[in-house]
Amino acid sequence: DPAGLEEAGQRLGVEKLYADYHEMLKNEWFDIVSICPRWLDQHPEMVFAVAEAGACIFLEKPIARTLAEADAMIETCEKAGIMMGIAHQGRMHAAAHHAKQLLLEGVLGDIISIQIHGKEDRRGGGEDLMVLGTHLFDMLRFLLGRNPYWVYGSVTNSKGQSITGADAVEGPEELGLIAGESIHALYGFGNGVTATFETRRDQPSHAFRYGMWIYGTSGIMTVHDASQQIRIYESPIWHPDAETPVRDITAEALDLKPGLQPSLNDLQMSANVAIARDVLQAREEGRRPVNSGYDGRWALEMIHGIYASHLYGIRVALPLENREHPLAPV
Repeated sequence: DPAGLEEAGQRLGVEKLYADYHEMLKNEWFDIVSICPRWLDQHPEMVFAVAEAGACIFLEKPIARTLAEADAMIETCEKAGIMMGIAHQGRMHAAAHHAKQLLLEGVLGDIISIQIHGKEDRRGGGEDLMVLGTHLFDMLRFLLGRNPYWVYGSVTNSKGQSITGADAVEGPEELGLIAGESIHALYGFGNGVTATFETRRDQPSHAFRYGMWIYGTSGIMTVHDASQQIRIYESPIWHPDAETPVRDITAEALDLKPGLQPSLNDLQMSANVAIARDVLQAREEGRRPVNSGYDGRWALEMIHGIYASHLYGIRVALPLENREHPLAPV
């Protein structure tokens, strides 16, 4: 897109413009390169090229189409000594870190279970699982501070019939194989803690359908709107009523004055900057980024685990042994 390239150069004040990123990486030096395309078929080659050039990476989510691709990308970065961060912006928000600390301090007592819902719009089902499930699963692992041990999944079509591998289709934007219009999953995190995930196509639209409910022995925490809305219900009852004490921790966590809550776009942009900065700091400090490639791969493990469990008809252990796509023809 020559016109788009020219416009971007003018907007950013950049004189050297390249239509081929291989040529750019050969001629220029970078601390970090942002791999922005959502088309997952492009991710591996781009990651390999940037790692070879010696630059750190800020990669759009989901990490890849398959776990095999994710494994290869992570291994390449490890061998090159390159740090890679994934665009799961939610865990960079101050409110999310505040919520995590409160959970560690026992604000809910002992965590019992978590309920998670995708956006459930026109993408509900397989596309929702891949596009937005990756955010939700990453946030879940971040808040709990642990990985799931197993998953049991069920995937059905619009008629409520169980899907088979023959129902798989290539997702939009080269997402890889997806299937199902209604998806349900149960994850086990140890110590009796379980999490459920659900997504259905074309459900009523509301910001508070998308997110998670964390249930504890003494309270409930809700996380909605890309971690922008986090609330604590200070009661052990399962269904809070008008008399249940409520604490909205978002403004408190962000240290904002009343009425100065930033827009979601503001939060996303600031989170993107924070991810890139953290990747560079991680390189200097010799640690993993807060949003590492390993975290991106774990989100994909949880996604593909649903399909694997459904097709095998059993609960499956995580991480998966089969690194190819569960829906791929054998």
